[in-house]
Amino acid sequence: MPHTGLIVRRTERFEISLPARVRVAAKHRDIVQFSKGVADADQWICIDVIDFAQGGVGFVTDMFFPRSLDLEVEISDLLNPGGGAMISCEMTVKRVQMTDRRPAYLVGCAFADLDDKTQSDIDILLERLLGMGKGNQDEEVSDA
Repeated sequence: MPHTGLIVRRTERFEISLPARVRVAAKHRDIVQFSKGVADADQWICIDVIDFAQGGVGFVTDMFFPRSLDLEVEISDLLNPGGGAMISCEMTVKRVQMTDRRPAYLVGCAFADLDDKTQSDIDILLERLLGMGKGNQDEEVSDA
């Protein structure tokens, strides 16, 4: 059967708005480097996480990140400001597209090499999101 091009999500996606920051993972820093002044002294770039799922996140940024690039991400905890990152882990860029509302990129990333603590942090955020309302599920679920 030929591929239809339809993208079906495996997990429920939640539309959110959380401040976060990313930087190129250590193993790719020799490949991708930003111009002076783009990132802070530790190479972090501020982003806005706009969707969150068990498998990864989507974020908006004005910086281009190529597909298959590994990133480090820290997602802020709005319920505990100043208490460190709610989630801190590595991700792999899977999708990049330009937005039409502003000169920016929508970047879709998958979580990579999760340890038990990070998986627990992801599960806690998902539980919080489930308590706030229903996510967007792009695949049809049957009762069969």
